[in-house]
This record gives sequence, C-alpha cells and structure tokens, in this order.
Amino acid sequence: MALPSLRSLLARFLLSRLRTARSVARLAYRLHPHKPALIDRRGTLTYAQLQDRVYRLQAWMQAQGVKKGDVVFTWLPETGEQYETRLATFENGTIFASFHKHLPAEAALTTMGRVKPTVFIHDPLLSAPILQAVREQLPGLRVLALGDDYERALAQQTPSAGTADVHEDDVFALHMTSGTTGLPKSIGYSNRKYLDSVRLISRAIDFKPPANGPDVNMLGLPLTGPGSGLVLPTLLAGAALMMPEDFRATTLAGLIQKHRVSRAFLSPSAIIDLLDEPTLGQYDLSSLTHVPYGSEMMPAPKIAEAIRRFGPIFQQGYGCLEALPPITWLLPHEHVDAQGNPLGNDILSTVGRVMPGVDVVIRDEQFAPLPLGQMGLITVQTPVRFDGYWLDPEKTSETLRDGWVVMGDLGYFDAAGYLHVLGRSADRVVRHGQALNPREIEEVAHCHPAVKEACLVQHGTAAVLVASLRQSWRNDRGTQALEHDLAEFLVQHLPPEMRPDDVRLVTEIPRSFLNKMLRREVRLMLEAMPPRSGAAHTARAEPVAGSMAMAARAEAMASAHP
Repeated sequence: MALPSLRSLLARFLLSRLRTARSVARLAYRLHPHKPALIDRRGTLTYAQLQDRVYRLQAWMQAQGVKKGDVVFTWLPETGEQYETRLATFENGTIFASFHKHLPAEAALTTMGRVKPTVFIHDPLLSAPILQAVREQLPGLRVLALGDDYERALAQQTPSAGTADVHEDDVFALHMTSGTTGLPKSIGYSNRKYLDSVRLISRAIDFKPPANGPDVNMLGLPLTGPGSGLVLPTLLAGAALMMPEDFRATTLAGLIQKHRVSRAFLSPSAIIDLLDEPTLGQYDLSSLTHVPYGSEMMPAPKIAEAIRRFGPIFQQGYGCLEALPPITWLLPHEHVDAQGNPLGNDILSTVGRVMPGVDVVIRDEQFAPLPLGQMGLITVQTPVRFDGYWLDPEKTSETLRDGWVVMGDLGYFDAAGYLHVLGRSADRVVRHGQALNPREIEEVAHCHPAVKEACLVQHGTAAVLVASLRQSWRNDRGTQALEHDLAEFLVQHLPPEMRPDDVRLVTEIPRSFLNKMLRREVRLMLEAMPPRSGAAHTARAEPVAGSMAMAARAEAMASAHP
C-alpha cells in the first residue's frame, strides 16, 4: 500500500485544527482563489467567484433578519445554487435542510411544518403545488425562488462574511432520511461530528492531486443525500465539485471525459449502469484515480468487472445517516491481488474492516453479542453517530439502544475481520418456515452474464427472483427462454434450500432517487404481472434450518463461476 501523499498529510493536519464547516470553507477560499471550485450547468466558478456569491447570499439572509440557529430549507434540483446555499449556511451559523426534487410535494409540506424553517429557497417548478400552503403554514417565511429572483437578491447585496459566533457543537445541518419506508425523518448533526466523519474518511482517501490535469470531484449521488459527504473533502483538497444534472451513464461518462474528473462518488447502481452502457468504449475515462462507492450493497461480480474495466481505483465505506461513514472501509488494495486482479467474492462481497475508533458488534434479537461467524443484527458505536431524530423520541428509541445504533442490517464477521452485510432484516424472505437473505441468492444470480440487477422478494408464500437484463442480452433470445436459462443456472449453483421458487425478467428494476433498488416496487410489479403460464420455476426448496454454512457455500459457488 502506497504511503500517504504530502497533500494528504497536510489535509489531515489541517483537519486536526479546524473546528467548523465554516473554517474549512474559509480556508479553501483563502488558499485557492483562482482554482476551479464548482462546475455545473452554468459553467465553472473559481473559489473567489464562489466566495463572492456565497457571501452575497449570506448577506441577503442577514438583511432578512435571519440569525444563527434558524433553519434554511431548500427544494432545488442538483444545481450549484444548492451548493452555494449550503456554504452560506456554514457562513452565518444557520441550519441547512433540503428536500430532494423527486420526493412528493405533500411530504415536503409536512416536513417543513415540522422543522419550521425561516428561509425557503426553492425551484418554482417543484414548489408550485404547495407554495401557497407553505406561506399559510409558516407566516413570516422568507421565500427566494431559483432564477431571476435569486440572482437579483445576490446582485443587491455587498458580499460580506458572516459575523455569528459559530461553535463546533452547533447543529449546522438537518439531514433527511430517504423516505422509502415512510415520511423522511430529520437528523441534526453538529460541526464536530461532521468534521470527525471527514477525519475518519481522510485516513482512507488520499487527497493527492492528479499528476496531470485538474482536480475534480464528481457527485454521482445527490447532494441532498449521500453526496453531501463529498463537500468538506472537496473544500479541503481545494478541488472542484462537479454537479451533474442527472446521473445517467452517458451523462456521467461525458462529464468525466470533458472535465477530466479525478474522483467520482458513485452508487453501485451507477457503476452497473456504466458497465452496461454499450457506448462506454467511446469515452476516455482514464483521468479517474479514485472511485468511492456506497449507499447500498455492491454485487461482488459487478465490482470485479469494474476493476477489470477501470483498474484498482475503487473503495467503499459502510455507514448511514444515523451512524455516519466510515464505519468500515474496503480500501483499493483490498479489492485486488498483487497483480491488480480482482479478489474473490469472499472479500469483494464485504464492506471491509472496522475503522479505528469505531466498534461494531453482531447481536441476537435479545441484544446479546454473538460469536464470530454468526449472523445477527449489526450494531455500531461511533463518535459520529446521531443523537436522535429531530423531535421524534419514539423513533429514536427504536434505532438508538444504550448508545448503540441498530443499523437494521443483518451481517457477520469472518475470521479475517471483514464485515459481511447480508441486507435489511425487514427484507428477508420467509418460505417453509425458513428465512432467506436475499443478497445471498442475488450474488449468485449476478454471476450469470445476462443479469444486470437482481432482487429476491416475497410474493405470497413464494420466493421470487426478479432480474433485469443487460442491454447486450435484450432481444437476443425470448424472455421465457432466458428465464428458464437463469432458473437452471441457479439450480446448478445454489443448494436446494436456497433456490427461489420462480424467476422473472423485467426491463429495469425500479430504483429510488438515490439509485437504490426499491423492493417494495418490485413486489408491486409482481402483483401486476399475469399469472405464470409456463414453468421457469427452479427446484422447490425443502423446509430446512438456515445456516451461515449455506451462505458460505453459495458464495463459494458464485466465486468459482467465471
């Protein structure tokens, strides 16, 4: 493993002394005034230009009577104005909160009523259905619309730094959960905890700039979601933040080529889309030196394919809003052997080893610790855990127990200390009294060359594997023939007790705005499908007790398949 670069060591040194997000941003403005800071649909802003706009926006807030501790709520697309607003809240000690453009308007209205913002910066195309209701619900709300109103507000102000006394224990952001299981929950984080998370990340990610070309970090995940974790590392590195308008494979590949992107934070689904894109070979992606990936589990066969395609540039961390990453980290050199070839599924299917300063314990349903190798609930104790959901003590008590964050995932440690995450406990499929972990079956399905994505769900009393086809396999053979082929593949590579009852092929697996598979939507798809007329069924399982030995056997079979 290479030693940290001088730039990386300097970043770590500065991090040890910086106490607030504002101090990180101000340092970047001072050290890198002429370097590119932001690239979006409008073009490129230098750090000096970005500082000017941020200071004008915070001056507008100050002129509106906004004070430290007030909530600034945004409902914007993936635009540079969202980044500017976030930095303006750093500057004046207000609390930044945001809602993703794809979430329902009614949920935005309810959430705003709960967090009671003082400022609402919005895209009129998104907010039109609820804007009047928002004004009525929150009298005195300062409202600023994206476009001419926003630019006019900045032009009327003289750029000035914030004067509020900002401390490391002040809450600086309200993060929203994804809302895939209900109304998004709000989590407040202090400057201290957010910077502690970046300090942990800095131990894994090298801040070394590219040898040739610009230093550009691309968001492959929404800034309103996991992408926010790239903000402070980008400022510390003096790099440019690239904000794509969408996360389609051709959009990302085109921007990587055009702007010589050096780091790209991607979801597993985005990597799978890139691998599946027929025109990918037309793009020059050689500038990429680091690709952190996360937000959901990465299929081991797909990350192995990505390594063969792009090289040993991948790394992943495990975490969530309730326990900020990195809890564990799988470094680039842990993805490959000495020759740079991808390692086997036994390593690539893990999320790495636990970071120093973090504790992870696998527990049973009574919250008692389990021995090494046994599957149970993943619980985490970390200096960057949340203190509770905003104004929701009941939900907090479900997730935070005796100082431990209950991740909601099932997993186990192997003898080498790698954490295997098998998925959400709520997603287990029960058949004949036996609980199946979908990921164990999905990993094997991903070894079939036709499979793009795979999702095992409960359908009545049956376990059904729904898979999407790679583009190179579409229209090549009939769907029914491919379903039979995949079913037979699973019969050959899974023990009887782990085989799904049926296999169905679809064009695409439904995803959330965070590019995560939506198992709920997959179940609804199955309900809408006509009854099965043919038989693509795999061998039906016998009711036997589950064990980790079965999981290991399935992994070994998947690893052995080319």
